[in-house]
Amino acid sequence: MSAPVKADIVIGCVAYCDAIGSIWDGMKGYFATAGVKMDFVLFTSYEAQVDALMKGHIDIAWNGPLAHVRTQKLTHNASISLGMRDVDCNFKTHIIATKASGISVVADLAGKKLATGSVDSPQAYILPLQHIKTSGVALDSLHVTRFDKDIGKHGDTAMGEVEVIKALEGGQVDAGLVSDLMWSRAVNAGDIEASGYVIISDGPPLFDHCQFDALPTFPKEKQDAFNTALFAMTWDNAEHRRVMQLEGIKKEWARPREEGYANMRAALADEANESFPPMFHSVDKHPFKSLVVT
Repeated sequence: MSAPVKADIVIGCVAYCDAIGSIWDGMKGYFATAGVKMDFVLFTSYEAQVDALMKGHIDIAWNGPLAHVRTQKLTHNASISLGMRDVDCNFKTHIIATKASGISVVADLAGKKLATGSVDSPQAYILPLQHIKTSGVALDSLHVTRFDKDIGKHGDTAMGEVEVIKALEGGQVDAGLVSDLMWSRAVNAGDIEASGYVIISDGPPLFDHCQFDALPTFPKEKQDAFNTALFAMTWDNAEHRRVMQLEGIKKEWARPREEGYANMRAALADEANESFPPMFHSVDKHPFKSLVVT
């Protein structure tokens, strides 16, 4: 067995499930075969990860969309986007309404009871609410029940969405915010009967999810080594495919792009520009008719 070696590139990842260590052990092994000495550090929150990136404790952060845009704000748009998974492009989330509610379009949400995921979830809180607001629905007409599960993971565990689906099934709310991934999973598992619900036709636009971020000081030779290795992973290689599947990839790593984060930038326009910003909405300070947090 060879002795540990000092890494040339250190990547930060948020430990949102037990498998993360195994996934990144696989990535580390792959990078070694590609001639890149890479190691990784696990964080309990994206806020801590972004702070570590800004302080130079890690070279690259594997960020979700909220952390990605915050990193761009903190660097005055000078951060470097390095790549993403194919599944991160055109991520879909829904506003699901019970048929009994009579809701069919966003405008019908006014005065209704709405269930959401965690306060820091892009797909189950931030972006759908941004869409509802820009669609002309007064947020102060909504009665919101928010399921704050695993704060700091930015909705990656989806436990808040699981609770939203339970609230819909239990008739506690008129509508809920759920990603297409979690809704399809619940329907396919028989956890909810889709015939009793409607996906609002003018729901939130598609957006992009995870992105590898680095500071502008990240050396060009290391950036090139990372990119060359990352995009050399191929689905046709069985060992590469095993690691890619663990990361949720369908076919390939995708080149970075920024157009899918426009709505997140708009949602964060007034947020404090710091690594640990205050929570979007609290029980004592929020824009809704009422807010219950559980």
